[in-house]
Order: sequence, then structure tokens, then C-alpha cells
Amino acid sequence: VAGSANFLLTMRGSGHALRSSYAVPFLLVGVVYYFVGSMQGTFEALRSLNQLWHFDSYTVGHSHITMYGFVSFLIWGGAYGLLPRLSGREAPQLAIGIHFWLAFVGVLVYGVSLSIGGTLQGLSWKRGEPFESSVALMAPYWLWRAIGGTLMFTSHLLFAFNVWRMLPARETAAAPREVLRVA
Repeated sequence: VAGSANFLLTMRGSGHALRSSYAVPFLLVGVVYYFVGSMQGTFEALRSLNQLWHFDSYTVGHSHITMYGFVSFLIWGGAYGLLPRLSGREAPQLAIGIHFWLAFVGVLVYGVSLSIGGTLQGLSWKRGEPFESSVALMAPYWLWRAIGGTLMFTSHLLFAFNVWRMLPARETAAAPREVLRVA
């Protein structure tokens, strides 16, 4: 909480940076995912909740919110902040925006569906229901996981395109000129 608050309070009064920078929205969302993942981890450390969530899909959703949502968004923000300064080339703003929204919605759908489904899965195990019924219970949540994962994968392809657009232009070797000689 303290780390997230420090970053967010550092940004206070800098709302214009969200509109004028490609990198800042990624960094901001990365910090928000860090906060959400930290809170999930704190709750998961409580003995009663750990017994509910430890071996089910909740943990997978938590890991993706924490690691993918936090780490990937910070890496993307760093790349979008540094590559144009190093190469002098920028990716299309629309492509960066689409990358942001695909990744943001993808990890949100992925993490939330597995957090809810994993909770239900753990509750079914605590009630002593057969494992097979928990698999059937998880089917719609795994469908949403697949949708979120597809959005995330698509955002990776778009990020690769954006990085390619920001790479320095390659200089072509000058073709040797023929010299015309008048005899």
C-alpha cells in the first residue's frame, strides 16, 4: 500500500502527463495492478483464506494480476518512454492505445474470472464435493480466462509491431555509381 501510495501521490497534479505521454498510462496501471495484487496477497496470507485459495485457480489469477499486470505494464511503459528518445521514431498513437486497452482489459478479465472462479472452486472443495464437480464449475471461468488470455496475447503482437516501428531506421548502403566516360 505504501509503495503504491508513494507513486500515486508523486503523480498528484500531473494529470496532463496522462494525456501527453504514451508511457505514463502504462506505469499508472502497473502501479494499480501492483496495489491490487498486494492486497490479494495480503488476504491470501491469512490462514483461513489460504486454506480456501492455496491450490485452486485463485492463485493463478492473483499471479497474473501481480506479475503480468504489474511487471509487464512497467516494462511497456519504460519501452514507450525510452525507445522514442533513443531512436527518434515513435509508434502510431492509435496502435499504442489499442495495445494498452487490449492488455488492460485482458489481464482484468483473466484475473477477475480466475479470482471469482477459484474462490468458488475452493468453497466446493471445502464442502467435500467431488473434484469433477469443481472442474464443471470452473468451465465458464476458464472460458473468460481464455478470452482474457487471447486479448493479452494480441496485445503482445501489437507491442512487437510498435517496437518494430520505434526501431532506428536502417541506412541502406549506397549503390556504387557507374562513371560515364566519354571517349
